Amino acid sequence: MLRLGVSLPSLMQLLGHKDIRMTLRYVQVTQQDVQREFHQARQNATQPHHLPTPSITKELHPGGLPSIGQALAATRHLLEMYRRQLGDEKAKRKLQRFDRRLLAVAAELGRLSTTEK
Repeated sequence: MLRLGVSLPSLMQLLGHKDIRMTLRYVQVTQQDVQREFHQARQNATQPHHLPTPSITKELHPGGLPSIGQALAATRHLLEMYRRQLGDEKAKRKLQRFDRRLLAVAAELGRLSTTEK
């Protein structure tokens, strides 16, 4: 039944088992099953992490604090777009903390540019 596409929880209900361990007693997984599942999963997989290219980088003008601020904004944007594509919650939290640090740097940069004027 599993090889025909019936899911394990459905098979458990069909057999009337209350515990998945009982169903697993009747399941025999062969090396061919493992290879088939592996290749099927690889075919269904999409590219996990596609990094977008920012259009803002073409608009960056070298020189001074404003260009650094623009680069920070572009970096934060790319970081957020990448973070949204991740499935790993731990990595998402780390990137969010990193983004907060970049925001603090951008705020400090803003304070520097106002005192420079």
